[in-house]
Amino acid sequence: MDWHSIEEQLQVALPADYKELAETYPPFVVDAFLSVHIPRVGQESAFSDGVASGLETLADLVEEDEAHGYVAHPEPGGLIPCASSFSGDVFYWRNCDADPNQWPVVVSGRNDDWWEFSGGIVKFLAAWLGGTLDRRGLPDNVPSANPRAQIIGS
Repeated sequence: MDWHSIEEQLQVALPADYKELAETYPPFVVDAFLSVHIPRVGQESAFSDGVASGLETLADLVEEDEAHGYVAHPEPGGLIPCASSFSGDVFYWRNCDADPNQWPVVVSGRNDDWWEFSGGIVKFLAAWLGGTLDRRGLPDNVPSANPRAQIIGS
């Protein structure tokens, strides 16, 4: 994965847990619900374009005063999209520390529930899959008792 290119285009370093996840797994969706935004090797610019599109959508929410005080990257403390659900939920990192490994995950629920998880995206996924996540605004029926991951594009 050409992380240098991705981080140069985004103008920020990304968390190590996310990079390790992306280096280990191809793009996937869990229980036909949650998809972590993972770049494909050789298509890093398409990934950066997707993040830019998510930032534009967030900027529109900020402009309409519907982002609950959050701002879009590259503003200080700005949000960077890292995952989404097929129900309209969006998951962001909040770029609030010089060390990206300290960034919390911000959940923007489809029902206008906004909240933060103090771990990174991998800890967020583990808590969500393990049933220990406070799922404010997220559906109760996902993940299922036996969650399944499907590779995107297969």
